[in-house]
Amino acid sequence: MRYWGLDVLACIYCKQFPLRIHVLNTIVEELRVEDVPIPYCKTYCGYLNTQVTEGREYPCRECLKIEVSEAVLYCINCKHWYPVKNGIVIMMPDNRRRPEADIEFLKKYADKLPNEIVYEGLPHNLSREVNQRRTHK
Repeated sequence: MRYWGLDVLACIYCKQFPLRIHVLNTIVEELRVEDVPIPYCKTYCGYLNTQVTEGREYPCRECLKIEVSEAVLYCINCKHWYPVKNGIVIMMPDNRRRPEADIEFLKKYADKLPNEIVYEGLPHNLSREVNQRRTHK
């Protein structure tokens, strides 16, 4: 995904906009961006994490070269999180997501993500894992 995706993506549950991004891995690519209009995003600049305002300068030509390969998009309103894997945003309803894949993703990146996602995020989080370990001690 590219940061400009945050200019159009909203939570599929509560429609919160913008979603917060927690970037885990990126790839910088060589792209021709000289002719790109600035600002490229119309409402929200995900790269700078700010609303687009008239008269401000934006690093669009730098931003567009960055592929976000691994990340989490997080809704601060309803606590739903959406993984980005191999540059693809996985925005599916809870009943279409695979709990084991979500748990594996969270375990892999638990040390790089905020606790609000790892232990409280929806639809799946690691709070159950922590509680099970405490119970078995």
